[in-house]
Amino acid sequence: MILGSLTKSNARSMFGSVSRVGRLQVASLSSSSSYNDDPSTFVQGVTKEDLEKDPVLAEYFAVNFPDYGKDADEIAKEEKILVDAFGTPIPTPTIKNRDLDLDEVNSYPLNIRPMTAYSRDLESEEGTKKCYKLREEQDLIPGILYGGDPTAKPHPIQSRDHSSKLLIKTPWDQVQRELDRFTYHNFESRVYNLTVYENEEDKEGVVHQVIPSDVQHHPAQKKVYCVNYLRYFPGRPIKLPIIYINEDESAAMKRGGFVVPVNRHVSCVIEEGVDIPEAIELDLTGAVLREVVRIDRLIFPDGVKPSKRVDPKKYLVGTIFGRRSDGEDEEDEDADAAA
Repeated sequence: MILGSLTKSNARSMFGSVSRVGRLQVASLSSSSSYNDDPSTFVQGVTKEDLEKDPVLAEYFAVNFPDYGKDADEIAKEEKILVDAFGTPIPTPTIKNRDLDLDEVNSYPLNIRPMTAYSRDLESEEGTKKCYKLREEQDLIPGILYGGDPTAKPHPIQSRDHSSKLLIKTPWDQVQRELDRFTYHNFESRVYNLTVYENEEDKEGVVHQVIPSDVQHHPAQKKVYCVNYLRYFPGRPIKLPIIYINEDESAAMKRGGFVVPVNRHVSCVIEEGVDIPEAIELDLTGAVLREVVRIDRLIFPDGVKPSKRVDPKKYLVGTIFGRRSDGEDEEDEDADAAA
């Protein structure tokens, strides 16, 4: 038995890294009496006789595996508190997410999803080092809420006013949830009802309609460093992603053709009261090889139209490339010979 000659401190130093894992497994595995009475399920190779002969090992089990020897009913009545290798309770992190029920994910009015954020203190939470602590220690992403809103009530917000810029911090889980849903390419193409709270005691907050803007990522790691928000109002241009439909209706696409994109998004203006579309569809019905795809193939829903930034004569979605069929190759060779 490898633990028989170890002191209490040595045993803790050797098994401190596995104690928490073993403790966590107790909550997920079956809590039957046969499982809790067998010490080998906690530390491989340990038997009941070893625990009876070695008081150091017995104390190690008592500190790190308090469920050992208890039946299922007794475990169910006790509150599960994680402890480290020395028996110190591991504090439960504060939940900062005030999200709504995720079952209502597709029932938001006008397809505008909710997010929450908190105000940042100008003195204690501004600066490179302080923003680093926000990200690494509190899981809060710093950013700025800016931009004008002529439709705001009771008074319009002017972008040139210094008071229109607010220092805020967004819970990491809120941002990551939206990145997982829309990917970081399309996250900045969504409109959100952002509720900004002054602090954690604030129960009401102020709601702003916003578009994520200038989202900054770590160059190597998948970390979000900064999320800014631009105020949104009906009539403000928003870039919507382009998706392809009816590819089976194109002979070129069915033979393995593909669109080499020039623009992956199109700037649109959405009328008031119209649902915010998640994407603009590109109809590829009848598309042929080497066709230059222009704006006339885009399908804009009712109440959605291209913004003034989009020139219908110059805007290009992309060009279709791919492999030609044998018949087309022979026709080209005949045409070259005739020429």
